[in-house]
Amino acid sequence: MDFRTREEIAAATAVHSELGPAYQDAVAESLVERIGAEVDKRVDARLAVRNGPPPSPPAPVRSQWAPVTLALGSMLAGILATLVAAKNIAAPSGAVFATLFIWIAIVAVNVAYARRR
Repeated sequence: MDFRTREEIAAATAVHSELGPAYQDAVAESLVERIGAEVDKRVDARLAVRNGPPPSPPAPVRSQWAPVTLALGSMLAGILATLVAAKNIAAPSGAVFATLFIWIAIVAVNVAYARRR
């Protein structure tokens, strides 16, 4: 028991004897609360020592299909975007530039995903 708690319990006992029966219930209730808090602290400390540190949360479960889904989705999106760019851009150099930009963006997303794992 720490020094402050001992002082509080001693003070409550002294107040109990000085105030008399009129405040007996209030002083006793306060004393029981302080002792209960001290018991709770001791029990928590013993349980912490016995059980060790709390377990860490489990690692997030990743689907084994996530990389495959990302790769196939990226290829499908790239092919569709390439078709749209080739059809809607009149200048051949603009279509080539748009197609390169699309595929570079797709590669960047896939590399970022792979490095994150």
